[in-house]
Amino acid sequence: MRVSNPLIVLSAIPLMWMIEVAMGSSLLLPNPAQLAGRWQLYAEQPQGQPCELHLGASEGQLGGDLACAERLLGLRPGSWLVTPDTLALVGADGSSVVHFSRAGAQRYTWAAPDGTQRVLERLNP
Repeated sequence: MRVSNPLIVLSAIPLMWMIEVAMGSSLLLPNPAQLAGRWQLYAEQPQGQPCELHLGASEGQLGGDLACAERLLGLRPGSWLVTPDTLALVGADGSSVVHFSRAGAQRYTWAAPDGTQRVLERLNP
């Protein structure tokens, strides 16, 4: 196969490299130790009393005011996990999952079925 314009081929190489770097960096998965610590969960509007949660350094370990979290989520969380673009709280039954999308540094949000936003925000990283 003959390449009719080598300039097109050469200009495509930097573009492919930039796409590869951008895609690779967008999928960086934080490890559980990076997210471990104290977090607060609250309804964004109207902002009520926040629930304090503790994410353990081992993925899955979850503590804090789980009854309060149940009132805000509609399920009692029993563990947590990290996915490439979310922080998920898993129901105590193991089958229900609430995925909080990254909304900034140390801040994740989830749209509840009624359309209101729930915020999961880190306290003292």
